[in-house]
Amino acid sequence: MPVTYVPVVVTDVTAYTVKADNAGLVHYVPDLTATCTFTLPTPKAGLWFEFVYAGDAADAANWVITSGSNTYFFKGGLTFHDQDGDVVAPIDGNGSTNSKLTVNTPEPGTRIRVECANGTNWFLNGSVLSATVPAFADQ
Repeated sequence: MPVTYVPVVVTDVTAYTVKADNAGLVHYVPDLTATCTFTLPTPKAGLWFEFVYAGDAADAANWVITSGSNTYFFKGGLTFHDQDGDVVAPIDGNGSTNSKLTVNTPEPGTRIRVECANGTNWFLNGSVLSATVPAFADQ
């Protein structure tokens, strides 16, 4: 029997708990009506999640992706593409405590992969299309 891939369709909520059982699945995020905080599960080697903006135009709300603790911080980074195309730049956190990422008003084409390779940190990769540069912060 073939394996069936069933992506996760996130509803329009302000808080979303990412389930470890949904590792390896793409999470499609709609055009939100308010900022949504995505709380990742405790890191475990092999877990990964992708978040894809599924709206048709720039979202009016932000995404906040958090590990829930500065102990589980982000490594790696993202490529930022300004909406009018005049800026393409790498964006990364401090690699030692930044455990919260804010993606301001994502546009179609935004896709972020978060994965854990070592059981401690979350590694980021992907692209953010927006008028505003994503921001990293501590909890």
